[in-house]
Amino acid sequence: MQAQRHATSSLRRLSARALAFRGLVAIGALFLAGCATPPAADSEHGPSLSRAARDRTGLRDLRAEFRVELCSRLDAKADRPCADVLVAAADEAPAPPPVAATVPVASRFRIAIVPGLLAECLKPAARPFVDAIAALREQGFEVVDMAVGGRTSSVANAALLASEIAALPDDGRPLIMFAYSKGLPDALEMAVRYPQAGKRVAAIVGIAGAFGGSPLAEDNESLYRATLMRLPFDRCAAGDGEELRDLRRDVRQAWWSEHGAQVGIPLYSIAALPDSDQLSPALKLSYSKLAKIDPLNDSQLLLGDAVAVPGALLGFVNADHWGIAMRLSEAMPLLAPLFEDDVPRAALLRAAIEVVARDLAQAR
Repeated sequence: MQAQRHATSSLRRLSARALAFRGLVAIGALFLAGCATPPAADSEHGPSLSRAARDRTGLRDLRAEFRVELCSRLDAKADRPCADVLVAAADEAPAPPPVAATVPVASRFRIAIVPGLLAECLKPAARPFVDAIAALREQGFEVVDMAVGGRTSSVANAALLASEIAALPDDGRPLIMFAYSKGLPDALEMAVRYPQAGKRVAAIVGIAGAFGGSPLAEDNESLYRATLMRLPFDRCAAGDGEELRDLRRDVRQAWWSEHGAQVGIPLYSIAALPDSDQLSPALKLSYSKLAKIDPLNDSQLLLGDAVAVPGALLGFVNADHWGIAMRLSEAMPLLAPLFEDDVPRAALLRAAIEVVARDLAQAR
């Protein structure tokens, strides 16, 4: 019996290793360099409101205001120049004069961060905006790092978000919620299914948020189910595939058709659009696959799928889908050559908070 148990245990370990190997093969495929090159920001094929949304009537343009706020917060010695951080577009309005805040925004809002797919499984490396969270807390903000399942459906994560919001002190300070990647569908699901929790959210800001899903979700669904869905992680339970299905474009389109009018929370977008110098080698293959549809993509999302309509557009950041949110080169130094992630994330979030807070006040 003891020998049988030992043999069974060995088989389980071998099975786990086999799954881990298959998962690593899947991840390794992303490290292959593609041949497509991101378009120049000022080319005729560059970003614009018409490229970001077919129905411009539902899209408000706050890019100029966001540029003023972000540029004023960058460190000339430590950060990239503002013209290199934000992608310029021919149809962007001239920058307005800066507006002085009358009431410190940190006393008026809580800030929440909603992570994306696999973040729980790969933390702390894949936890978004950890550097920005630390900086915002130093500036007096209360920042809530929301805990959602890394391989959990949007319906299940919506319940977790609602529970976390309900547990916060009800002191009159609403949340400005920054939702990264799949965290955006999770946050939207929460707003629709749990309206009481949604009432405590003043705004949802999608940063490389999957408003419209991604073609890669459908293309890689079988591979994901065979590898990453089952790959053993200490920090997160195995998935059932619904977490990736939530990111399919047809699923997101159907969701918006059925539930879009019920969201009831102002939506804002910050899209990632890397030039060739800011595209991580690890993401060149996925960028190239999407470039066959549209070269304006961040390696995971097409531009039009990263912008909420109706909603307000804050800007296009010169970064890829990972770099805009995470400093992977620092979290995984041995793999640093695979990543381009020199992004002023703290200034990015701080500028967005100011513009959103001012926009909400004007709306009231």
